[in-house]
Amino acid sequence: MNLIFDYISILLLFTVFLNSVMLFLIGSRAKGNINNTSYGVVVFFVILWTVCMIVYRGATEDSVLFWSRILYISATMISSSFLLFTYIFPFGIFKLDKIKTALIFAPNIILIFLILFSNEIIESVTVNYSEENTIIFGSLYLAYICYILIYFFLGFWNLFNSYRKSSGLYRAQLRYVFIGFFISANIAFITNLLMPWMENTSLNWAGQVSTMLWVGFTTYAILRYRLMDIRLALGRGIIYFASFLLVILVGTSSFIVVENLFPELSQKIAVSFSVAIGVALFKEVFDFFQRIGARYFYYTFYNYEKVLSKLGKNLTRFLDIDRLASIITHTLSKTMKLDRVVILIRDEKRKKYVIQKNVGFKEENGISLVKDNFLTNYLEKKQGILIYEELSLLLRDSQDEEERKKIKKLQENMHHIEAELCLPLFAEDKMFGMIVLGSKISGDPYFEQDINLLGGLTSQASVAFKNAMLYSEVQDLSENLEKKVDEQVKELKKAYEKLQRIDKTKTEFMSIVSHQLRTPLSIIKGHLSMIKEGVYDDDPEKRDSVLENVYEANERLIALVNDVLNVSRIQAGRVEINKEEADIEDIVRKTAERMRPSSDEKKIDLVFHEPETETPKVQIDISKTENVLLNLIDNAIKYTNEGSVEVFLEKEESAIVVKIEDSGEGMSEEELKKLFETFSRGDAGKKNWIQGTGLGLYIARQFIEMQGGKVWAQSKGKGKGSQFFVKIPA
Repeated sequence: MNLIFDYISILLLFTVFLNSVMLFLIGSRAKGNINNTSYGVVVFFVILWTVCMIVYRGATEDSVLFWSRILYISATMISSSFLLFTYIFPFGIFKLDKIKTALIFAPNIILIFLILFSNEIIESVTVNYSEENTIIFGSLYLAYICYILIYFFLGFWNLFNSYRKSSGLYRAQLRYVFIGFFISANIAFITNLLMPWMENTSLNWAGQVSTMLWVGFTTYAILRYRLMDIRLALGRGIIYFASFLLVILVGTSSFIVVENLFPELSQKIAVSFSVAIGVALFKEVFDFFQRIGARYFYYTFYNYEKVLSKLGKNLTRFLDIDRLASIITHTLSKTMKLDRVVILIRDEKRKKYVIQKNVGFKEENGISLVKDNFLTNYLEKKQGILIYEELSLLLRDSQDEEERKKIKKLQENMHHIEAELCLPLFAEDKMFGMIVLGSKISGDPYFEQDINLLGGLTSQASVAFKNAMLYSEVQDLSENLEKKVDEQVKELKKAYEKLQRIDKTKTEFMSIVSHQLRTPLSIIKGHLSMIKEGVYDDDPEKRDSVLENVYEANERLIALVNDVLNVSRIQAGRVEINKEEADIEDIVRKTAERMRPSSDEKKIDLVFHEPETETPKVQIDISKTENVLLNLIDNAIKYTNEGSVEVFLEKEESAIVVKIEDSGEGMSEEELKKLFETFSRGDAGKKNWIQGTGLGLYIARQFIEMQGGKVWAQSKGKGKGSQFFVKIPA
């Protein structure tokens, strides 16, 4: 065999090189990826087909027939592997069972047998040293052509159907793969199958070379649309190649300089010096090219294990949710060159998601996404990353019309806000948050390495956020506990102060009651003792006067006992209110008349002002209301030494107001505040009316409030009189 080194062979060798690079890159990402594996098989048979063409062109007369047959056998394997690939790409789902897969390759066995062991397809080959060899085809060659044509037609039909059903990233990948394969396949079909059949072999190598077009379109899809997910490996290879090239240039230059400057040095020393410079510079040169890629092309390489390790250390240093959110968004933005990141955490108190940290997204857009219950339910069910492009698959595979509508709505929403990925945050299989990512600044898709990083990052972020939330809850619990302890201490303090007041009130009560009891009892005892001894036997008028004093003292005792009993019943909640319809105007008028003797005795005017309009009937407890009015008018008379006591009856919107106004002692602000409390008496009362208990106004207020009314007092100050008001619902 004599290999021919003309321009055609050079083109064929270059084609083998390009396809081998492609196969290497695909193989480097093929683990666990059925798309890459099936595509790699196609590339392998294309390389074999091209190598066979190189060998066939230089084969001798003894071996040329064998290599021509191997050449056409490799072409059958390309068509079969291509058809199988189209049943898998781009979704990475094997759509055939074992029987159908076997049926795809079954014709290959027959064709291989016919090509190798018969003359039905290839009969003979004539070696032409000045031009391309001539192949004499057998009677079944047309069937061979039909086989190739049918397989490629079915393959392109599969790609077209997948293109029609897909969208977004997958649709773009399919477009360029289809174009590349279609152009190469048609060129090969014409130059390698039809033209040799018509006894024209001048371009029987063009089909192999045309695969460079296919490689070109595929490379573009790799760079632009994440085809086979090998762009990262390709980019890293370019940077390594550029780094090696620059280091070799620097090393060679340094060798030339050293050799010219120091001719006495041996070549070994000069070479060693140059190699040392190259080794020392390589890392700096590589970092330089990486920085250029990152700065001008937003293209970065990273080791996701190192990124996760560094992130994990940072996350364990803090227990503040805001700080953690900032670290995560900064790490994502810097590592992947993102323009938008938002972290949402569920607020269990408000039962909704809130934005914890936002970079680039409009806030209303971030919130609108988590309002979609289908998204949150889907993420909880999947417990993994949702990629926007996956929604096309979900839409395609869903049989439920209602579910299809929800997927379509989610797809439109994610497209509207330009969200590419949703990363759920879980704690004990319950989703408590979400990280939403936008596009990369470069416009590149997310690579497999990115997905691996995001998967690990999500796990770390979930643990860190949950720990921070638990710490926050413990802090809140601690603060609440301190607050509750403070509240309890305050409550105990209030209770203690209340007990002190009660104790003081009890002491005052005992003092007042004992004093109020002692005085009339002493009067009764003294007068009755004197009557018993006959001191007043000779003076009947004096005796009658003494008996009148005894009677008044007894009345005071009865009033005191009634007041004490009323207070006891009020505080025990045993007072009964018996309402009945009554004429309030008549009750007020009669009560004022009953108190006229007391006002006449003090020579002060007691005036009842008749209302200008008719007063409506009211539902009241008559006896208790009369008790209140008697008490208030009596107090007004007691604490007025000169002037008048006036009683008014006024109608309001939904109430009747009785106003008792006097020109007496008046009260200060402090006295008004405590006026209606038990045992509370003004300064004037303590000085001028020592028999009072301080219970009357307390009882009056309670009786009126039990009927839905209100009692209050006003005064402009000491010596300026007082006004008491009783408001009764009409």
